[in-house]
Amino acid sequence: MVVVTRLRVPAEEAVTFRERAERTLAVLAAARGYRSARLGRAVDDPELWVIASEWDGVGAWRRALAAFDVRVELTPLMAYAVDEPGAFEVLLAHDAAGGPVRRGGSDLAADAATAGPGDRPSG
Repeated sequence: MVVVTRLRVPAEEAVTFRERAERTLAVLAAARGYRSARLGRAVDDPELWVIASEWDGVGAWRRALAAFDVRVELTPLMAYAVDEPGAFEVLLAHDAAGGPVRRGGSDLAADAATAGPGDRPSG
């Protein structure tokens, strides 16, 4: 699973934001199911930042977000977040060592786009 969070950070807050982002990534790195993370800034728009992380799955990511130390560091950063979907399932991966590594079809349930917490399957 890949999580991409874009953040709009005023230039005068960039240093403080980067310091907190570094602490946040360090705390996330200790979470079970964590694979990697990157902090980046747009080349053409220095106020637009991105945090991209990879996880074993949605459960690992959600459990990491529930941890107290993660919430302490991550919550202040979310004030800068661009409101858009950010969690993506990986359908195809390509690595530097060889060709594409196909993961297969979607892991999402057939009703994932319409079902909510507590809904019971139809039929």
